[in-house]
Amino acid sequence: MSRITYTSSEEVRAVFNTYVLPRVQSGEFSQLIRASSAAHPNSGQPLGTRSERVVYFDRGRRVAVAHRFVAPDGSIGGSGRPDPKAVRFGDEWLIVGPD
Repeated sequence: MSRITYTSSEEVRAVFNTYVLPRVQSGEFSQLIRASSAAHPNSGQPLGTRSERVVYFDRGRRVAVAHRFVAPDGSIGGSGRPDPKAVRFGDEWLIVGPD
């Protein structure tokens, strides 16, 4: 069983951007949209943007969970990258804790 550690969004983002995102971009990891809805009007995103919760997998094993905005043109909103909320690092889940 994996250990759970609550940590900062910066730490989760650093692990995600280093170990998960490149493998998603190369097609090595798969992704599944678990929830999708219109972005809230107060989010500052363009009209027609979708708010999505995405789960990433390595050969069927869940390795990360993130939020992203997808603009009407298909681009990722905000920083241009998903905003990770949890990431598996070895036998540990790093989860964004309350600030």
